[in-house]
Amino acid sequence: MKTKLMKYFGIIVLLTTMVSLTSCEVEFESWYDNDDYSESYYRKTRDLCSRTWEDNWKQDGKYYTQRLDFYENRTGREYMRVESRNGYVTEDFYYFDWSWDNRTQTCVRMYYGPGDVSFLEDLWIGSNTLSGILDGVDVYFKGIR
Repeated sequence: MKTKLMKYFGIIVLLTTMVSLTSCEVEFESWYDNDDYSESYYRKTRDLCSRTWEDNWKQDGKYYTQRLDFYENRTGREYMRVESRNGYVTEDFYYFDWSWDNRTQTCVRMYYGPGDVSFLEDLWIGSNTLSGILDGVDVYFKGIR
């Protein structure tokens, strides 16, 4: 009698679990990109969009300047200037759409076009500095306005 009771109890638990799991609806689409969850923690969009971020470095005898502008309408602009030793300068602008890529808002996805996506991961903003890993490279931007 005890084994039959345990058998029926196991079946009831299994059925209850199955019914519970099939009624869940999970929405992933807009959750990560919303700043309205907590007044104190999830307000990084305002900080990210508050200024132009600039980084300068020298590599292979060339001087590089990169600027990132993020706008609250989820668009952005990247400026890249490369100056060679001989004085030749190139300047390019790239436009992108951006969104937060995780719920803690430490990763920004920048969509430049089909097949052209960049990620700014381990994002930290503070003391007029934006740092993180941009497509696998450590970056340190300073706010310039």
